[in-house]
Order: sequence, then structure tokens, then C-alpha cells
Amino acid sequence: MTTEALGGTVSVFMRRERMLIITYDYPPALSGVRRMVKFAKFLPEFGIDPIILTTLPLRAFPQDWEAMAEVEAAGYPIYRTPSLDPHYLRGRVAEVPAQLRRWRESLLKILNAPPSPDELRQLEQEGADSATSRKPFVSHKSDAQVGGKPRLTTRCVHLVRRWLYLPDTRFAWLPHAISQAELILEREPVRYVLTTSFPNTTHLIGRWIARRYRVKWVADFRDGWTQNPYFADYPTPLHRRVNRNWERSVVHEASAVLGVSEPIVRHLQRLTPEPEKVHLLPNGFDPDDFESIEPIGFDRFTIAYTGTLFMQRSPESFFAGVRALLDNYRGIEENFQVIFMTQFRPEHEECIRAMGLERVVQNWGLQSYRKALQLQKSADALLVLEGEGKNAEIMITQKVFEYLAT
Repeated sequence: MTTEALGGTVSVFMRRERMLIITYDYPPALSGVRRMVKFAKFLPEFGIDPIILTTLPLRAFPQDWEAMAEVEAAGYPIYRTPSLDPHYLRGRVAEVPAQLRRWRESLLKILNAPPSPDELRQLEQEGADSATSRKPFVSHKSDAQVGGKPRLTTRCVHLVRRWLYLPDTRFAWLPHAISQAELILEREPVRYVLTTSFPNTTHLIGRWIARRYRVKWVADFRDGWTQNPYFADYPTPLHRRVNRNWERSVVHEASAVLGVSEPIVRHLQRLTPEPEKVHLLPNGFDPDDFESIEPIGFDRFTIAYTGTLFMQRSPESFFAGVRALLDNYRGIEENFQVIFMTQFRPEHEECIRAMGLERVVQNWGLQSYRKALQLQKSADALLVLEGEGKNAEIMITQKVFEYLAT
């Protein structure tokens, strides 16, 4: 994000102050981190020193240790807490087998015992997988699916999420974050607090802090709340009413409100008698991120997609278009490829097989931010996917600006 992009909204904070940034996701997490990373980078130019409050890393999920090294080198304080929310607990449970394996390997080294032939083959395979970033499409079956339909346990989990988790599945981070924030505010002369969503739980944390401490609170909406097309399908009118009331109270009580897109800003302005305090601050790109990135040099026309696929965001319509292209232009298959750097769901993999696109469509898996930028810089065309439905226009993803930069 350029300093010019920041200047329009935060130039009012000109004295050397401290800002506590409360964000659930932060490096080494891969998704949803770039905006706050750039806030922390550029805020000192406007007289504000950042302090980050976030969660402990979850090694079971994709990690970006290059980004982690970047933020650690910046030198600003980063406080991390555990959580009891379902997402965090699922990650911790998933870490157990890998941790047990590491302990066993350490014990074998201590005992100087050679690994078994099966373990050697596994280590060789893991080494081969990590030695290359170009991973072809690999199919696998998900234990969440049976016959193309979600398992009963999966459906039950989704039902519980919709009915009990308010405002979202990260709600149980609230007591941990508040407890740590209190310790920080007692030690540090913090004047500003910034909360960023998703998850919306962070704004409830910010509201609690603003009510208790004499700080200026900025609520940053990277995503919509009640207008979010991915999460606003509430099971009952009561759920919708509770979320609307929380959303309204956040906008009303915050000292300033930021939104990444005009539809989000217009919606939030209607929730407060002070619409002038709601500002548009879109995402952007940092030219420094693109320095020293060398293109890969593909030998065929390449379309690339980087980032996550979730909820209604699906590549299946795009796959149908690729199939039609191959059918209409025989022989193009040898000079054409599509590379995804993401995590496919089982239905995406099945779609690739059903359409016979295994030779054209590759998935390299989620990789570091710099690897994603390298793929973007190397491709001839870049793909943007967005879900259909009401309020889909509010979703302007970070990758759009990265695509423009390449």
C-alpha cells in the first residue's frame, strides 16, 4: 500500500504516538494479513508507532515464514495470544501428529537410531515435494465428503456455526485479546486503537477497550459485516438483528471508521449520524514488494490465479470456459496452461477430471506471498474470481491491486 493511499485518511495523526492494531490474522498466516502489514510499515511516516496484537501461529495451516521474517525485522512489538475459538482449536488439534513426529525424530537422533525403510521413503518423498514449487494437479478425497455430499458431522458443524457463533467463529478470542490489550495499555502510552475485520469479533474487542480506556478507536472494515455475501445468511431474524445492532454500535462508537470499497462505506455511513467519520481507504500495493522478483519464464501462454477459494468463490465456470476454448481451438493445449496457487476443494478437483483438464490446469498449492507475486509477474494473464449473489460487488480483493502492479 503506498504512502499516498494512507495520506488521505491518517494524515490527521501527525504527532509521534502509538497505535495498538488488533488483528486476528498476521504473519506467518497467509491470508488476510497484507493490509495490516502495510499499515504497520507506513504508519511511522505519519508519526505513529504500531503495536500488534494477534493470535499465536497455527502451523497446521499454510504459513509464510518469509513474511514473518519481514515483520520481525521491522522491529515493532508483536503480542500473540492463544484462543479458544473453533478455528484456532482445530488448528491446534491438527498440529498434534506433526508434533509427535518431530518429537520421535528428535528422540531417534538422540539415540542415534537410523530410521526405518518406510520412514526413509517418506522423508525422500517429503524432500522431493519441498524441492519444487511446481506441483501438478493431484486429486484426493476429503473425509468431509461422501458421494459428493457433506458428511453428517460436517453438516452439523456448519449448523452449529450458524446458530451459536456470534458474531463469527472467532468469538472466543475476545477474552484473550482483551486481557492482553489491558496489559499493553497499562504499560504503553497508547493513544489509538485500530481493529480490523474479518473477523468482526475484533470490533467488539475494540468497542470494549474504547469504553474502558481513553483512546481513539479506528474500526477498519476489510470486509462487510451484515452485507457480507459470504457470512450474512443468518439462520433467524434474531441473529440478523443482533449482528445489525452490533454493527451499528461499532460504527456509532468508533472515533473513525475505514472501509475498503465504496459500497461498504456507503452502507456504514447510513448507520451513524456522523457519516463524515466514515472514510474510504482502499487496498493497494507496495512497489517495494516487487523488487528483486524475477519472472519464471514459461514456454507457453499462462493464466494464473493466486489466493484462497472459499464459500461461493469457485473456478468451475472458468473451467467450463477453458474446456470450450480447447474444444474450439484444436492443438492449443500444447501451448496453453492455467496455474493456480490455492487450495482446491474436492468439487473443484472433480470438475477438472470431469472436463478432462488435467494436462492444462495445475495447482501449486498455497505458497509464500513472494512466490505468489513471482507467479503473477510471470503469467500472461491473471484471473480474478468472485462469487455471485447479493452484495458481491463489495468484495474487491487485495490481489486486484497486486495484479495491476504486475
